[in-house]
Amino acid sequence: MAGLSIGKIRGLSSLSTEKGVFQILACDQRGAMVRLMEQAARDAEGESGGANLAPSYDQIVRVKLDIVGALSPHATGALLDPEYGAATCVAHRALAGTCGLVVAVEATGYTEEAGDRLTELLDDWGPAAVKAMGASAVKLLLYFNPRREKAAARQIEVVEQVAAECRRVDIPFMLEGVVYPTDYDDEAAFVREKVDLVVESARILSRYDVDLYKVEFPVHAQGDERDWADACKRLNEACRVPWALLSAGVDFETYARQLEVACKAGASGFVAGRAIWKEAVTTPPGPERDAFVRGAMVERIKRLGAIAEAHARPWHRVPSHAYDPGETGEGWYATYGRQLADAR
Repeated sequence: MAGLSIGKIRGLSSLSTEKGVFQILACDQRGAMVRLMEQAARDAEGESGGANLAPSYDQIVRVKLDIVGALSPHATGALLDPEYGAATCVAHRALAGTCGLVVAVEATGYTEEAGDRLTELLDDWGPAAVKAMGASAVKLLLYFNPRREKAAARQIEVVEQVAAECRRVDIPFMLEGVVYPTDYDDEAAFVREKVDLVVESARILSRYDVDLYKVEFPVHAQGDERDWADACKRLNEACRVPWALLSAGVDFETYARQLEVACKAGASGFVAGRAIWKEAVTTPPGPERDAFVRGAMVERIKRLGAIAEAHARPWHRVPSHAYDPGETGEGWYATYGRQLADAR
């Protein structure tokens, strides 16, 4: 199919609207969600620290079930983690049947070595298992700074490994690139360099067999909104594959504005988490939390969906992922079957 396999076409289609726009809920947070729940427990108890308020496994699962159950009927896909979210949301039927599934393969957080952030893969898990459980795509979170060359080379090896495994089982590969400072002692420098880091990282990482690049907004939170459109245009020109905007924990109204700018610049939609559902974690259980889950949280994802559908570029219109459906001619299955067998 002119470089795009039938499995990848199907996976990407199951994660997007009929038009070809991604409206994906991100709820694969693990360490970040634990920290949110710990802080919420401290706030509720009036604790300043010291007490063990870490949530239990069942408490984390319950929050994810509530979020996914409420939002997945309104999303084209849900990005979940294997530890708490993916299997439980499927087994409890919290994940709507109309909603595609993306599952992470990296361990939460990162290994830090001399200021570098290195991604680690989960043991006994990978693209073959993600494909076997019926998911639509594989996701890898990668911390990346092209100016820290040794670490960047190591991180690219991880990308190549996961991309090769995705090709073998014919499943789309979602890569999430998150930049970090070149010099941890100079916060002001990171604010200045962020746009260049995000753009250059997209240019480098989209050279590989990536089907959706999940990327942070290129302008730092302290940046001038007047620079947003130019920064997103640079990002779009650098990225060779379809890209979608993550929310990075900003407040909802800020994210909605960022998303519109990104989609007008060429993004193919969103993969958003905390901007939509953060209050479901930080509000104590009770009527206020229930009202947010049923009301404002749902309205948020609908609003983001409307923005994306109005302005985003369909993934199959990006040159790297354009294809000719007429290439599935008579006897295609035999060739496809042999290709898969050879890849394994």
